[in-house]
Amino acid sequence: MELKTYQQAAINDLKDYLARLGECMDMDKAFREFWMDKGVHVGLGAIDPYQDILAEVPNVCFKVPTGGGKTFMACASVKPIFDALPALKTKSVVWLVPSDAILEQTLKNLKDPAHPYRQRLNADFGGRVEVYSKQELLNGQNFNPTSVTEQLSVMVLSFDSFRSNKKEGLKAFQENSNLASFGQVFGAPDSPVENADSTALFQVVNQLNPLVIVDESHHARSKLSIDTLKDFNPCFVLDLTATPRKESNLISITDAAALKLENMVKLPVILYNRASKEDVLLDAIDLRNSLEAQAIESEKAGAPYIRPIVLFQAQPKGKEDATTFEKLREQLVAIGVPEDQIAIKTADVNELKKVDLLSRECPIRYIITVNALKEGWDCPFAYVLATLANRTSQVDVEQILGRVLRQPHARKSPSPNLNISYVLTSSADFQQTIKNIIKGLNDAGFSKDEYRVGDDADAIFPGVKSAAQTIPTEQKLWDAPGEVPEALDSDPEGPEFLLNSDALGGMANRLTDKPSTTAQSNSVGAMLASAATEAEQYDDALSRSAQKGTIELPSEIRDSMNAYPIKPEFRDSVEELRIPQFFREEHLGIFAEGEFSYLDAPTLDTGFQLTGKPYDIDFAHVDSEVVRIDIEKGGKVPKVMMMSSAEQEYLRSMMENAPDEKKRQLCVDAMLNRINRSNEISQSDLANYLSLIVGSLDKDELADLEKAPHVYARKVEAYIKDLLVKHRMGTFSKWLVTDKIVCQPAYQLPEVIRTNDANDMYTKTLYEAEGKMNGFEERFALRLSSQDNVLWWHRNPERGDGFCINGYINHYPDFIIMLKSGKIVLAETKGEMLKNDDSRQKIELGAAWTNATDKQFRYCMVFDEGVEPLSGAYSLEGFLELISEI
Repeated sequence: MELKTYQQAAINDLKDYLARLGECMDMDKAFREFWMDKGVHVGLGAIDPYQDILAEVPNVCFKVPTGGGKTFMACASVKPIFDALPALKTKSVVWLVPSDAILEQTLKNLKDPAHPYRQRLNADFGGRVEVYSKQELLNGQNFNPTSVTEQLSVMVLSFDSFRSNKKEGLKAFQENSNLASFGQVFGAPDSPVENADSTALFQVVNQLNPLVIVDESHHARSKLSIDTLKDFNPCFVLDLTATPRKESNLISITDAAALKLENMVKLPVILYNRASKEDVLLDAIDLRNSLEAQAIESEKAGAPYIRPIVLFQAQPKGKEDATTFEKLREQLVAIGVPEDQIAIKTADVNELKKVDLLSRECPIRYIITVNALKEGWDCPFAYVLATLANRTSQVDVEQILGRVLRQPHARKSPSPNLNISYVLTSSADFQQTIKNIIKGLNDAGFSKDEYRVGDDADAIFPGVKSAAQTIPTEQKLWDAPGEVPEALDSDPEGPEFLLNSDALGGMANRLTDKPSTTAQSNSVGAMLASAATEAEQYDDALSRSAQKGTIELPSEIRDSMNAYPIKPEFRDSVEELRIPQFFREEHLGIFAEGEFSYLDAPTLDTGFQLTGKPYDIDFAHVDSEVVRIDIEKGGKVPKVMMMSSAEQEYLRSMMENAPDEKKRQLCVDAMLNRINRSNEISQSDLANYLSLIVGSLDKDELADLEKAPHVYARKVEAYIKDLLVKHRMGTFSKWLVTDKIVCQPAYQLPEVIRTNDANDMYTKTLYEAEGKMNGFEERFALRLSSQDNVLWWHRNPERGDGFCINGYINHYPDFIIMLKSGKIVLAETKGEMLKNDDSRQKIELGAAWTNATDKQFRYCMVFDEGVEPLSGAYSLEGFLELISEI
């Protein structure tokens, strides 16, 4: 199971933050710089300032809506986090969940070797993974100091099992002879858990200084939860939630557009209001039958198996009364629904236990519940939520709305009606129902933009418009306040009799034993037709946004930023403009013509190997870096940067007792885990290269390496990166000459740019305002604005929606300039301190790009006044003179 695009983006964001944290050792600074580079200012709009709720412990959050695969994302996050930790740190994970239902589900999936979650962990940690329940930890089953240092140990636990005063909760604090060996190896704890024995499970986990993953983290913000979290003594905390609290430090936000484009969710949600709860029930059955008929036809055409399911949200009598749900089951059977197709899931009755709802052999098509499915239950076959409350009752539709949003097989169905969700209700106050739906969408991590109202209300309320979005919030569906049409009177039977038997009598002929494309009521036919129309409009809106490049940042961030469109007088000049980028040839076979795809730098790694490369790296300044880390250990350094004292003691004992050769191998292993490898660099190639480096160190250098392997690893990684760029440059030049790389029109300037740091003081800007600039860039922009032959200019952002010259490096020139002659000039501005190899590489790449384009495009590097330009670059005055002649 591969990561979806938005999931990989979240992992990349995590890696980015960790890299910044490793460089500056300041959690708040790393957080601010992370968002600033995306053009988002922390504290202004969507992103709140960093909250240090766990002193010295980095704590960041993924916001992922329901159906977005946050558990799989968490599994893929474990390795990057441990890669950022000291290399020999114990790889222990505490996976905290909020409820027993989620605990059971998570534990089952992580233990299953065939499940994608476990497969991801196995792939990242070479199969050396052990997943523990609390009881297995208490029993010491395969849980000892040796095992936890040689594997990834994942402990799936719940908050309640550690903060409860009940017998089960207290076991984690009590003396435990099964775990006595941990105390003997790790010694006295740095941060003892209050009231816990030195051999207690809680204390042992505390000393492992684990990575803590908090699922549904919005449930874990009480003082008691925070105190419990502190007692785990985490080195790093990753929160997962669809609805983050204000204290959450968001580094990744996924919105509906990202999920829908990856076919993860059934959106939009189409909401229908029926005349009575009997109509709700019968239309739900008809709708489900019609959807299954479409699913059968789709499967015949090659689509995967789908069996649509209805969730009936019943109104109980008082508390969840079993007789009430049985009564509903009896009435469903009485009107022709086979009994084996019905299951009840309440707080007291669970007929879904050990039932595989996705199995073709499973007959269940209807599930009766109230709110028992609100968490810890996911079935992508659930399509219809039908509430059977009385018209005057308020039922918490929002509590279980998220259960019908997940898309089967994460694959778009050829039948449009199988790509959306349905809610049927019978409400005298439809506007309140809409508010509940919006709240349900918000609780699932979505917005009000993800619902639509079905356009068939005229058949239900004659003369009443159904497009609820056009009805003022305070207005009812009929004009006279408080007056309900006679046909809509609430049922006199009340909750004891869930459905009006007389109304249901004689209507069973609407139902058929087998799904049929023709056996549907007129109302359901209208529902499906309107749903398909609404879904098409929803998808069209997403497609338009994607084409405009406006879905890169999540909507809630975009909407919090100021938007600046292209100035009207310049629209014609950019409408057809496509700035060239590099593409590489794809070989499709001997007899097929090649195609070209966007060139990514890593594709140029072909043929690279470290064997035979020089390894005499200058470590002259590493000792001062090691001293700096020693000093900072006494201050407030993020715990992620250091091993716990228990781990340091364990490593020290290993080093003391190891011969010199073994010490060097441990150091090789330490650096090997720290270095992010190119896909073209094999593990063995890198390991051999590191062995040569470590083997060449003297005793003093080896001692420093033992103390801070990540410092040495960073130095080696920078050296390898330089070797790799040089290899990419050679490959790029060769492929360019042999036409394996071509330059084609590609990049389109966005219609709107968004920034909270805009500057509108200049003339001739392409947009109503431009982004932030430094001192030289401001002077450069001022001079451009005074040039007669400049039509417009744009400050090109160095992030996803900016223009990039893609080659052996990704280069984002600072300015895009259009001259009145129609020529486009890209300008990169530099100061004295930036006369380095990076600048030389950019000059060469810019020259290659210019030569590969037609005469309409130019690239120039421009140095500040008083700075001698590098070869191939220009002074500011020289540049201005040049463009005046183009």
